[in-house]
Amino acid sequence: MNIEKIKDSLLEIKLLVDMKVVAETLSRIGIANKRQKILYPSCYVIENESKYYLAHFKQLFLLARNSAYNAICDDDILRRNAIAFCLKEWELIDVPDELIVPHNKYIYVLPYSQKNEWSIKHKFNLRSLI
Repeated sequence: MNIEKIKDSLLEIKLLVDMKVVAETLSRIGIANKRQKILYPSCYVIENESKYYLAHFKQLFLLARNSAYNAICDDDILRRNAIAFCLKEWELIDVPDELIVPHNKYIYVLPYSQKNEWSIKHKFNLRSLI
């Protein structure tokens, strides 16, 4: 995976727990359709050269295809940073505070106990990066 072309736009993080724990938690955070009980995860954790990054799914499209349309906007980055703020508060990751200043960007966190009651629909397949 060559992340050099978008590396500056990714959020470098330090994992405080196993990467699988962070990935599972991220699978339950995003945009929700509460009426239909569908959750669309917003972010993913990726590893490159022993460093870890938090990336919005739209950033990952740019990694997967050179010709991908860059549709990421400021709200997407604010949402990614709001998710990073939560992960830091829960002591799952560490990231400098100045990179994730608190704001009012809405995210939905699906409780683990309700995970089986919802459909989780990913907009990006991480296997496409391999």
